[in-house]
Amino acid sequence: MIKTILTNSAWFFGAQVIIKLISFCYTIFLARNLGVSDFGLYSVALAYFSLFSSISDFGFNRYLITELAINSSKIPQLLFGIGIFRVTVTSILFAVFAIVLYLFDPEKIRVSLILLATLSTIPQAAAFTFDSVFVALEKLQYSALGLIALSISTIILGVYFILSGYGVMGAIGVLIVGQIVYLTILAISFMRQKFVLHININWLIIKNIILGSFPYGFVGVLGLLYFKVDTLILSYLKGSFDVGIYSAGYKFLEALIFIPSSLSLALFPNIVKWIETNPSRVYNLYVKSTILLFFISLGVVAAYLLLLPQVITFFLPQYLSSIAVIKILSLTIPFMFMISIQGITLFSDKKFLKALVVVSIFNLVLNIVMNFYLIPRYSYFGSAWATLISDVIGFTIFFFYIKGKLQRLK
Repeated sequence: MIKTILTNSAWFFGAQVIIKLISFCYTIFLARNLGVSDFGLYSVALAYFSLFSSISDFGFNRYLITELAINSSKIPQLLFGIGIFRVTVTSILFAVFAIVLYLFDPEKIRVSLILLATLSTIPQAAAFTFDSVFVALEKLQYSALGLIALSISTIILGVYFILSGYGVMGAIGVLIVGQIVYLTILAISFMRQKFVLHININWLIIKNIILGSFPYGFVGVLGLLYFKVDTLILSYLKGSFDVGIYSAGYKFLEALIFIPSSLSLALFPNIVKWIETNPSRVYNLYVKSTILLFFISLGVVAAYLLLLPQVITFFLPQYLSSIAVIKILSLTIPFMFMISIQGITLFSDKKFLKALVVVSIFNLVLNIVMNFYLIPRYSYFGSAWATLISDVIGFTIFFFYIKGKLQRLK
């Protein structure tokens, strides 16, 4: 069991290391070539892309992984119907979102970039459906291959279009091509597994999937809002320049998520299997994983504080103000790492979802209130402090809840 978890973690972690190293250089390239304000616009468009991706998914991935981890024989009857349904719903949501954005956002260049970014969620919706199968079957090497192809194709084309003079529009436009490449790789990998699909849509199954996915989707949207709301509020209250300064530190912080996510993603199918039959095993796994992630995070904090300010000083001198933001955000890394394992533990069983929803709403509201209070006074420094305070409070609440629940189940 441990060998399987470590092998899957290694595949996903290895892919993410490659991707993040390339993305690190690409982010520096973007920040240098776009300038602070356009880099801010780029970050806002990506924030909307992430949020729209979460809304269009709305828990389908978690539901599929949970169902298929328990019974992989459901793949033929679930995959085709849910794939078609997701792409259709995503397309409709995009059309509605486009109309609303054009009506209420007066900055048309920002609107165009946001819509171009969110358009790429349509091929992504199909790709994620295939990816859910590989995660559930613990074949993360295929997920890793798709992610590497996505990253490399997006970055190569992004560099080409920016050097060709297309600027921020080119950087956002290549997201669509990258997602199509991602979908193609996963679809080919899936077909090589020789699964036999039921080419029909069973509306009863779709209904059950929607009802089963809703709690996961709702929590997922809350989580994405929690991570992206500071960038969005900062954009509308202060403008693209302030977002650019904040993003120079925050985007590198977001990139670190792959470290705890690699372990969490590999653990999730096993936690789903054991939560009912062997809760003591889940609790022991949760405790050991939390301790491991805490100690890993200390090394990451040291690297983040020592290396990133040097990178900004030498390569991005126009972003020197972000060094102070980096110092504040570094304090949240241990909590961010440990929250990752808390999330997949609470996602593993429906009886935990009510508490997860309540605490997630509380944390999101707290984060929004603090951002609206602190940003007008301290701009990007206010966003950084709001992130830190919210993470500390969220981790503390979830820590005591999980401890109490799992110990009672033992």
